[in-house]
Amino acid sequence: MSLLYACVFLLLGASSVAAPPGQPAPTAPYEAEVQALSADVDLLAQLNQLQLTAKQVDALLSLATQRQSIAQGLAPKREQVCNALASVLRQKRQLLLGDQPVPEELEDKIAKLNTELAALTYAEVEQSKRLVDELRKVLTAAQLSALTGEYQARASAADLLDWIRGLGEDEYDEEADATAEELALPEQGFTAEQVRKILDEARGMDQGTFERNQPALIDKLLPAYVLSEAAQTQMLMDLLANPRLIPLLEDKKAAQSG
Repeated sequence: MSLLYACVFLLLGASSVAAPPGQPAPTAPYEAEVQALSADVDLLAQLNQLQLTAKQVDALLSLATQRQSIAQGLAPKREQVCNALASVLRQKRQLLLGDQPVPEELEDKIAKLNTELAALTYAEVEQSKRLVDELRKVLTAAQLSALTGEYQARASAADLLDWIRGLGEDEYDEEADATAEELALPEQGFTAEQVRKILDEARGMDQGTFERNQPALIDKLLPAYVLSEAAQTQMLMDLLANPRLIPLLEDKKAAQSG
């Protein structure tokens, strides 16, 4: 999504903006309601798995409200930049329609405004980081694991180890090599050789030794399954920025008190 479309989308809402080329057209109202309800259901399912206490719901609501305030505080400047950017882009569009050259001065204006818009987005993210730190304090380790997918990552690693140990001798080498290549993350320093070594280690243990060492083996495999620290932070930031979080938390409180 272009920076211009992103800012217009945020300011006017999806239903007010025509889809840019190459992207689906806005959905019909009856489809939009289904999509909105589906999004609510998905977010509620995500929240319900955390089994939040009343105190945690209040804390999460406070953090989401603060996140909303940060966005609202930057909105006037973002609107100003977006309006200016839309103006110069209209000029460029008109020139291109007439097969006319685009002046360097106009290109410079567009670049400058795009830089300003990116700076506003960066400022919003930086101001929101403390809220993510607070969210990590509000939630338990188990809740964070469920929210960021670490719980499922551990389950997947455990399933892999059980599968590897159950392979026949005639198929193990080929399957282990293929699995090691598939799980390797060389850009993160997690190589296929390291994965293969973990698989060999697990396979070479007797059942009692494996059961005692399974948690440590899973920890070794986690880089292949769990989200990076940066990705987990982004996921938590996205949660707090979700425009449906505040109304859904308020609805949950009302439903529980009623």
